[in-house]
Amino acid sequence: MERPTLQSVAKAAGVSPMTVSNAFNRPDQCSSDTREKVLKIARELGYAGPDPAARSLRRGRTDTVGVLLTERLPYVFTDPGMVAFLHGLATTLADAGQALLLLPVEGNARHGHVRNAIVDAFVLASLLPDDPAVADVLERRLPVVSWGQPRLPGVLRVGVDGARSAAKAAQHLLDLGHRRFAIVTLGADPDGDGGNRVRGVHQAMAQRVAGFTRQLRHAGVTDVTVLEAFSNTRTASAEAIARWLENPTATAVFAVTDVLALGVLDAAAARHVAVPAQLSVVGFDDVAEAAASVPPLTTVSQSLFEQGALAAQTVLDQLAGRQPKSRPIRSEVVVRGSTTSAPAQPQAGRRSR
Repeated sequence: MERPTLQSVAKAAGVSPMTVSNAFNRPDQCSSDTREKVLKIARELGYAGPDPAARSLRRGRTDTVGVLLTERLPYVFTDPGMVAFLHGLATTLADAGQALLLLPVEGNARHGHVRNAIVDAFVLASLLPDDPAVADVLERRLPVVSWGQPRLPGVLRVGVDGARSAAKAAQHLLDLGHRRFAIVTLGADPDGDGGNRVRGVHQAMAQRVAGFTRQLRHAGVTDVTVLEAFSNTRTASAEAIARWLENPTATAVFAVTDVLALGVLDAAAARHVAVPAQLSVVGFDDVAEAAASVPPLTTVSQSLFEQGALAAQTVLDQLAGRQPKSRPIRSEVVVRGSTTSAPAQPQAGRRSR
C-alpha cells in the first residue's frame, strides 16, 4: 500500500490540503465538525499528520535545543553532576515549551550528529576547543552556549572558575594544618620534569588540579601526590587509591569530582583508614550523594542545577533576540564531616580498628 499523504487525506475528505493541515496544526482555523471529519479519515488511512521535519523547515524553528556531550550517552545518566546540570537545563527549557536533544560526540565521527541535528541552538558540555564537533557546531551559525568547556571567542559560557574554586578547597585544608596532600583526578600523567599534569581529555579537571596545586605552592607546600582514575566512577577511584592507602604519604586528599571523592571514602573504609581522623577528604561539585555519605563529604559547591537553568535561559534569550544577562555562578566550600585538623604526626602505615 502507498503511504498516505496530506493530499490523499484531503481528497478522501473532500477538502483542501490547507484544511487538512489546519486540522492538525491550527484547529482554530476550521470548524470542529470539519476537523473531526478530517482526523477520522486520517486515522482510517493511517495518516499520523504532517511530517514534523518538513513543518519545522517551513516554520524555521524546531523548538528543540541540542546538547553536545563529550561522554558516551549511557554515562550521562550515571554521572550525578551531569544529571543535575541537565535537570536544570531541561526544567527551564520545558517551562518555555522547548525540547532537549542529547548528542554524544562519539557518534559524530562523520559529522552526522551535529550537521543533521534538527535543532534551534546548541549547548556544548565540557568539550575541547579543537574537537571537530565544535567546529561543526560553529559552522551551523546557530545560537551557542558553552558549559564549563570549551572557552571560545564570541561564545557565551556558563560555569565556575575551576582553578579558583579548587584553590578554595586547598585553602580550607591548609587552614586545618595539612601539609601533605594527594589529588585524585582523571587522566593524571607524569610529565618529563617529574611532576604531574592532566591530559587534555578532561581540561576542566586539569584546571581544578592546577588551581589546587597553585594555592599549595603559594603556601610553600610542594608535597603532592597525584593519583589517576581511569573513569569518573567510585570504583575507578577506589582502585586508583587502593595501593597508595597501604602506606599513605598524605593527611588530606582532594578529588576533582565528588564521585571520585566518594570512591576515596569507599577505599578508606575498606582499609580501615579513619576519615577524617587519619585522612581528610574533599570533593568538588556538591552532588546530592555528598551530604549523604559516611562521613558526609566536604566539597566545593558549584550549583550545577543553577548552571543548567542559566545555560537554558541564555539560549532562550538568544533565540528571542534578547541580550543574555550575565550572572556569575559562585562556588564555596561546604564543610562537612570528612575534613578536620591535620593529625599531629603522619599516619603512614597505621590503621584504625
